[in-house]
Amino acid sequence: MLKVFKKKNSVFFVMVLLFLTKILGFLKLRTIAQLFGVSHELDIFWAAFTIPDMLFMILVAGSINAAVIPIFSDIFRKDGKDALNKFFNYLTLIIVFVSTLIALLFFIFTPQLTNFLIKSDGLQKVLNFAQRIEPGDFDLFVNLTRLMMLSPILLGASTLVTAYLQVRKQFFVTSLAPLFYNLSMIVGSWVLVSLFDMGVEGIAISAVIGSLLHLLVQLPKFKTYYDTKFKIGFKTLFKAFKHKKTRLALKLAIPRTIGIFGEEINTLINTLISFSLATGALSAYKFALSLHFFPINIIGGSIAQVALPNLTEQCDCKKEFSKTFNKAIQTSLFLVLPVVSIMAVLRLPLVRLAYGTGAFDWRATILTSWTLLLLSFSIIGQTVVQILLRAFYALKETWLPLVGIAIGILVNVSLAFLLTNFFSHYYDWRPILEQMFLQIRETNGQGFLEVLLSFIKDIARWSTNRGDSDLAVGGLSLSFSISYIVQTISLMLLLNRKEKIVTWTKTITPAVKKLFNAGLMALGMYFVFKLFDFQLDTTRTVSIIILSIITSAYGFLSYWLGSKVFGIEEISIIDNFIQSIKNNLLRRKKVDEIA
Repeated sequence: MLKVFKKKNSVFFVMVLLFLTKILGFLKLRTIAQLFGVSHELDIFWAAFTIPDMLFMILVAGSINAAVIPIFSDIFRKDGKDALNKFFNYLTLIIVFVSTLIALLFFIFTPQLTNFLIKSDGLQKVLNFAQRIEPGDFDLFVNLTRLMMLSPILLGASTLVTAYLQVRKQFFVTSLAPLFYNLSMIVGSWVLVSLFDMGVEGIAISAVIGSLLHLLVQLPKFKTYYDTKFKIGFKTLFKAFKHKKTRLALKLAIPRTIGIFGEEINTLINTLISFSLATGALSAYKFALSLHFFPINIIGGSIAQVALPNLTEQCDCKKEFSKTFNKAIQTSLFLVLPVVSIMAVLRLPLVRLAYGTGAFDWRATILTSWTLLLLSFSIIGQTVVQILLRAFYALKETWLPLVGIAIGILVNVSLAFLLTNFFSHYYDWRPILEQMFLQIRETNGQGFLEVLLSFIKDIARWSTNRGDSDLAVGGLSLSFSISYIVQTISLMLLLNRKEKIVTWTKTITPAVKKLFNAGLMALGMYFVFKLFDFQLDTTRTVSIIILSIITSAYGFLSYWLGSKVFGIEEISIIDNFIQSIKNNLLRRKKVDEIA
């Protein structure tokens, strides 16, 4: 009973810290939005940020969950602390050495890489983005990329410390690291951009400082567990590559690294495509991405983070493994689905409240909210995928999920090109859809078939050439959402080939109930939102907040009642939370009466 209580508290505290981190993340992006809006200069920053971020994700982030945490856990459980510390020493040396070497190569050859991205005939034919590159952008892009190459090295070491502490079940301090990273970005951006007028270079410097703080905040707690002398040098590095467990970690990490590489190429392609759209499209896409990551990181991320060590410990007991896996899936879906409904319905107020200040104008609000709407559907898939991948990694299977990831990447890349073109003709096909609905409603469908056939015929033309609508950026969001739905289904099928734990009764049926309930919640919220939208002056921030609170309150009430009606087990989470509040209030009342 005590063990269960501790696990629940671990998830709760991690969620609280991740929530605070995301709040700071919003403030970070709100600060950037206030300083730069969705400007060309900020587009250059996001494009330059892609390469260092890709380096970190490929070399470190992917392998941590895939190989490092399961092996850390296995070594600690079987061989003890000293063996774990020795392995940590070896692995850290390898990661930092490789990260530094590759970062140095990128640092040296950034001008050549930039020149290729701008002047490549092949990229020009597909993306046609050089028309938006100005002469001064070349040096800015190179300087930003070189400056931010320090981040992968610092974050690489810090992420390994995070993995070490998580195996020791120290989730609180590891959740503080990204919080300090965001805090550095907020303070640094204001000081360096506003006071010292450094432009987007100020944001880049803040990111490097944040990466350093990400490491430093974890070191005091880390030192209480790691009491072994950290050895460095080429001799130790040579031993590290020969170590049996290190070779196993690298072997397990290779397929996940390949998968991350594919995902990062995917991200790079999305970045390049968005950079070929209207000015500010890339920034709008990045702002919307940050908003949509809020529930993924807080709910899915925290549950998956706490579940991985438990899944690793239970990998030899199928019944317990299946129970932990399905509990994680259903809990995360129950908590994330109402947030998805709110995000889809209240996208415009959310964007205005999050970023609507300073240089972030009405056009930026429309572009970001449109992108957020189509991105919100990917939240479900991304939340489930995090847990599915952890299940594979706990089973020490890293090649099989690579197939599902590859399928998702291919779907996204293919649809990103087609859908951005299609949505760039938004004002061409939108009137046709309205005409079709009008024919169904008022003329009993007369002439509907002819218009439908004409519409289908024109889809191919709209999807293969670029129009001039700003809403083209929505194509990236929709392709992203569809790809994660496909990836989720693929990974479920592949996991069942390894271990049959995805079942109709424990996984699919409860998930469908939750999806249906969330759909009813969103439908009701839409009507409530429209009703009060006409009654309130939404040009004022206070009115937007009131509208959002009323609509959200109705949504949560609807979701709670629906959960009761459909017999959704996870409703006990809310019921227990409400009961604990009541108990605390009664306890305080008794204390006051006695006093």
